[in-house]
Amino acid sequence: MTDTAILLLVVEGVPFLALVYYLIHKKQMFMLERGIEKKEDRYVRSERRIINGLFLTLAGLSMILAPQLASIAGIEAQLSFDLLLVSMILLCAGLAMLIGGELLKYRTAPLEGPDGPAELK
Repeated sequence: MTDTAILLLVVEGVPFLALVYYLIHKKQMFMLERGIEKKEDRYVRSERRIINGLFLTLAGLSMILAPQLASIAGIEAQLSFDLLLVSMILLCAGLAMLIGGELLKYRTAPLEGPDGPAELK
Protein backbone atom coordinates (compact mmCIF):
# COMPACT_ATOMS: atom_id res chain seq x y z
CA MET A 1 0.00 0.00 0.00
CA THR A 2 2.91 2.35 0.62
CA ASP A 3 4.00 1.89 -3.00
CA THR A 4 0.76 3.50 -4.13
CA ALA A 5 1.39 6.54 -1.93
CA ILE A 6 4.92 6.89 -3.29
CA LEU A 7 3.68 6.59 -6.87
CA LEU A 8 1.06 9.21 -6.13
CA LEU A 9 3.77 11.44 -4.70
CA VAL A 10 5.87 11.07 -7.85
CA VAL A 11 2.86 11.86 -10.03
CA GLU A 12 2.20 15.00 -7.97
CA GLY A 13 5.85 15.94 -7.49
CA VAL A 14 7.07 15.86 -11.09
CA PRO A 15 4.67 18.58 -12.32
CA PHE A 16 5.52 20.71 -9.28
CA LEU A 17 9.24 20.31 -9.97
CA ALA A 18 8.63 21.25 -13.60
CA LEU A 19 6.79 24.38 -12.42
CA VAL A 20 9.69 25.38 -10.16
CA TYR A 21 12.23 24.98 -12.97
CA TYR A 22 9.94 26.82 -15.37
CA LEU A 23 9.71 29.79 -13.00
CA ILE A 24 13.50 29.83 -12.56
CA HIS A 25 13.90 29.75 -16.34
CA LYS A 26 11.41 32.63 -16.77
CA LYS A 27 13.33 34.67 -14.21
CA GLN A 28 16.62 34.05 -16.02
CA MET A 29 15.08 35.01 -19.38
CA PHE A 30 13.63 38.18 -17.85
CA MET A 31 17.05 39.10 -16.47
CA LEU A 32 18.70 38.47 -19.85
CA GLU A 33 16.09 40.61 -21.65
CA ARG A 34 16.69 43.47 -19.23
CA GLY A 35 20.46 43.13 -19.50
CA ILE A 36 20.88 42.38 -15.82
CA GLU A 37 24.13 40.60 -15.21
CA LYS A 38 23.91 37.56 -12.97
CA LYS A 39 26.42 37.76 -10.16
CA GLU A 40 27.22 34.97 -7.75
CA ASP A 41 27.07 36.94 -4.53
CA ARG A 42 25.50 36.20 -1.18
CA TYR A 43 22.13 37.50 -2.25
CA VAL A 44 21.96 35.11 -5.21
CA ARG A 45 23.09 32.20 -3.04
CA SER A 46 20.49 33.17 -0.46
CA GLU A 47 17.75 33.24 -3.06
CA ARG A 48 18.79 29.85 -4.45
CA ARG A 49 18.87 28.41 -0.93
CA ILE A 50 15.36 29.74 -0.24
CA ILE A 51 14.03 28.20 -3.46
CA ASN A 52 15.62 24.83 -2.66
CA GLY A 53 14.38 25.00 0.93
CA LEU A 54 10.86 25.74 -0.25
CA PHE A 55 10.99 22.77 -2.60
CA LEU A 56 12.25 20.41 0.13
CA THR A 57 9.68 21.67 2.62
CA LEU A 58 6.82 21.22 0.17
CA ALA A 59 8.13 17.78 -0.81
CA GLY A 60 8.17 16.72 2.85
CA LEU A 61 4.65 18.04 3.40
CA SER A 62 3.33 16.33 0.28
CA MET A 63 4.86 13.02 1.39
CA ILE A 64 3.03 13.32 4.71
CA LEU A 65 -0.23 14.33 3.03
CA ALA A 66 -0.03 11.83 0.12
CA PRO A 67 -1.93 9.03 1.93
CA GLN A 68 -4.74 11.42 2.90
CA LEU A 69 -4.96 12.67 -0.69
CA ALA A 70 -4.96 9.07 -1.89
CA SER A 71 -7.85 8.23 0.43
CA ILE A 72 -9.82 11.17 -0.99
CA ALA A 73 -9.24 9.72 -4.46
CA GLY A 74 -10.47 6.33 -3.25
CA ILE A 75 -7.05 4.68 -3.03
CA GLU A 76 -6.31 2.86 0.20
CA ALA A 77 -2.89 3.95 1.51
CA GLN A 78 -1.37 4.40 4.93
CA LEU A 79 1.52 6.48 6.17
CA SER A 80 4.23 4.00 7.09
CA PHE A 81 7.01 4.71 9.55
CA ASP A 82 9.59 4.73 6.73
CA LEU A 83 7.63 7.27 4.70
CA LEU A 84 7.07 9.40 7.80
CA LEU A 85 10.78 9.32 8.65
CA VAL A 86 11.86 10.31 5.14
CA SER A 87 9.26 13.06 4.95
CA MET A 88 10.30 14.47 8.33
CA ILE A 89 13.94 14.54 7.19
CA LEU A 90 12.94 16.40 4.02
CA LEU A 91 10.72 18.77 5.95
CA CYS A 92 13.43 19.60 8.50
CA ALA A 93 16.09 20.00 5.81
CA GLY A 94 13.81 22.34 3.88
CA LEU A 95 13.04 24.43 6.95
CA ALA A 96 16.75 24.62 7.79
CA MET A 97 17.50 25.85 4.26
CA LEU A 98 14.73 28.43 4.46
CA ILE A 99 16.02 29.74 7.78
CA GLY A 100 19.62 29.72 6.53
CA GLY A 101 18.63 31.53 3.35
CA GLU A 102 16.82 34.22 5.27
CA LEU A 103 19.74 34.63 7.65
CA LEU A 104 22.12 34.90 4.70
CA LYS A 105 19.86 37.49 3.09
CA TYR A 106 19.66 39.43 6.35
CA ARG A 107 23.45 39.45 6.69
CA THR A 108 23.86 40.80 3.16
CA ALA A 109 21.42 43.68 3.62
CA PRO A 110 23.27 46.98 4.04
CA LEU A 111 22.81 48.71 7.35
CA GLU A 112 21.76 52.31 6.92
CA GLY A 113 22.85 54.87 9.45
CA PRO A 114 22.93 58.66 9.69
CA ASP A 115 26.37 58.66 8.00
CA GLY A 116 25.28 56.34 5.17
CA PRO A 117 25.66 52.60 4.76
CA ALA A 118 27.74 50.81 7.35
CA GLU A 119 29.86 47.73 6.79
CA LEU A 120 29.05 44.39 8.33
CA LYS A 121 31.46 43.13 10.91
